[in-house]
Amino acid sequence: MSTAWPLAASVSLRQMRYFVVLAEECHYGRAAQRLHLTQPPLSRQIADLEAVLGVALLVRSPREVRLTEAGRIALTEFRAALDRAEAGLRRVAAHRVSLPRLQLGLLNWLQLDGLPAVQAELQRQGLAEGVDSELLASHEAVAAVRAGRLHAALVAAPVEGDGVRVVTLARLRMVALVPAASPLARRRVLSLHELNQAPPFYRFRRSVSPALWDHFDRQYQMLRFEPVQEAVAGDVMSTLARMAASGGCTLMPEPLAVRRYAGLARRPLKERVTLDLVLVLQPDLKAELASALVGASPTLWPDGAEAVATDPASRARNI
Repeated sequence: MSTAWPLAASVSLRQMRYFVVLAEECHYGRAAQRLHLTQPPLSRQIADLEAVLGVALLVRSPREVRLTEAGRIALTEFRAALDRAEAGLRRVAAHRVSLPRLQLGLLNWLQLDGLPAVQAELQRQGLAEGVDSELLASHEAVAAVRAGRLHAALVAAPVEGDGVRVVTLARLRMVALVPAASPLARRRVLSLHELNQAPPFYRFRRSVSPALWDHFDRQYQMLRFEPVQEAVAGDVMSTLARMAASGGCTLMPEPLAVRRYAGLARRPLKERVTLDLVLVLQPDLKAELASALVGASPTLWPDGAEAVATDPASRARNI
């Protein structure tokens, strides 16, 4: 029976490399330094190599190391073997699949400190090299996904679903913000109808997000709430500053309202007014990556978010 396979299985590329360096240096100290080793482990590896081959490769003396005839043959063969192995590994590595960096849109009131956990999970599953996030308003994030600039976005819903996939993840309650000087601020809980005592009621323009505007309007109609006076809400901070200075009220997702805003008071609503937290995905995003993102998304949900489904598999059914 041939002994080629047992010998090949018993000699490592590392041992071959150690021997080649030692043969080139003819000195254990210099070879160990070049290999970033101490001398004892280098000596053990060379001794193990000679034991496996059953032949002396070196003549050792206190001042130098010389090659035996077998050692000279080994140097030639090991160099060739290492060159072949390196070339083969490079050919294999050339077929490695390049993983994408996931471009993810997020709302600024999400649990952004959970983003490293999302990235780690996608990397663990071998689905993404990493995650690049961008903080955007919901309508801007959806437009970026639709345009292909983002792979996915975690946004407030409902959203216009044309050209994207939408997975509903969680539900958020809305709370009221009223001026701290208003009599309404002295009440622990407010009704929607009581907000008419602190006009105007600030709402974003319907043109900004028709689906979300209609979503709230349907809830107001069901609860028989009709603002006696409305005002157009611009960006969040300027609208809140105007309310604190000149009066008015609005509704805000509970996680966003936990921040303190000067001159304003946050109060829970008696009625249940909600919006959904959804993941918007590019239509051609790989199903495995989309499912993993859905499964990892709870680390980004704000406190108080109510899961729409109880497990990642249920949330991912529509992917």
